[in-house]
Amino acid sequence: MLRILRVVCESFASPVYSVNDIAPVTLLISLLFLLVANAILFVSVNLYGVFVRILTERAQRKAFLQARNYIEDRLRLEDENEKQERLLMSLLPRNVAMEMKEDFLKPPERIFHKIYIQRHDNVSILFADIVGFTGLASQCTAQELVKLLNELFGKFDELATEARE
Repeated sequence: MLRILRVVCESFASPVYSVNDIAPVTLLISLLFLLVANAILFVSVNLYGVFVRILTERAQRKAFLQARNYIEDRLRLEDENEKQERLLMSLLPRNVAMEMKEDFLKPPERIFHKIYIQRHDNVSILFADIVGFTGLASQCTAQELVKLLNELFGKFDELATEARE
């Protein structure tokens, strides 16, 4: 064992002293010092590696969550845009709704929004008062009432068409 220590210490020994000048206890202390220094270096490098890995993983997770939130927000916005377009199409005639949609996508040219007016020839306006409508509305569901009014206005349209011919 002492022989192995001498060989190891010869490689680290100072050129001023020979191995024979150094006592075996000093050799043992030198070897122990080298082992402790190497152990500290090994532990330090591994701790640094763990620290860098934790920081890298945390940054990657943060980037992933930001990308996920961005995609969720974009999908939510697309869904809301579709709902808005369906609502617009249900309230206005298709050609007016499409014209409005195109105008809102353009940058504004003036302070006020465009007025969507179209000229129609041979137009009649019918003012009607439905007697007992309040009582009827309270007895029907909303769907039944809308269906009834749709049928009634459809009949008015048929009568107007017949009168025009």
